[in-house]
Amino acid sequence: MLLMTAIAPSVINSVFAFELRSVGLHLDSLWFWLFPHIGLVTALATLARMPSWWRWIHGFFPLLVVLMQQLVLPASVYFAGFVITLALYWSVHNTRVPFYPSFPATWRALQRVLEQHAGDRAMKVLDIGSGIGDIAMFLAKQRIHDQVSGIEIAPLPWAVSVVRALFSGTSATFTLGDYRSLNFAELDAIFAYLSPAVMPDVWQKVQREMRPGSLFISSEFPVPDRNADHIIFPNPQSPALYVYLQ
Repeated sequence: MLLMTAIAPSVINSVFAFELRSVGLHLDSLWFWLFPHIGLVTALATLARMPSWWRWIHGFFPLLVVLMQQLVLPASVYFAGFVITLALYWSVHNTRVPFYPSFPATWRALQRVLEQHAGDRAMKVLDIGSGIGDIAMFLAKQRIHDQVSGIEIAPLPWAVSVVRALFSGTSATFTLGDYRSLNFAELDAIFAYLSPAVMPDVWQKVQREMRPGSLFISSEFPVPDRNADHIIFPNPQSPALYVYLQ
């Protein structure tokens, strides 16, 4: 029942957008129906106990549809938006990991973890879901003897990270692909900022392949049913780092 309630706002908003496009309501009628519609989808999102930001999204969506309808933009604009969104989020439906950049405080905390663990000893460090490359390039600048790399499954963030790396003056490298194709036994430390949905699978691969003495660090999302060896809070606005020593 809760699942159906959670799906309902998106379905109703989609129907609203389709009807607006196909029927072409008169402006007076449009505004008459708009606000009851916003109230309905917001109420359903609240009943589904969605986070507050999702309620705002559902509430603003029909208003934005109306405004975009009034602008009469060419179809190429919408197609370009679709292509960009596809390249950015790519296989989120499969990986269940959205694009979400990390915070500078997290980068610095991760650097301190590596320094406390290895000191000046060179390490092979991997960022899973490296996005546009912030963490990998930061670490490569701070720890110049480390071999730092990132892997990203979405084409657009990966392409941005490759271009940025060319001009960053660092040795960070980036691969387009799935982390499941890599051999974790070759790495000394792995950082992940993914989602709770994939943490059990990632942890199984970590346990199966990573060598004793290596590190697995997850931002915000802990490994289920496993206590972290250390929990670090970079600052009040940044998510916690969960450190696991193999």
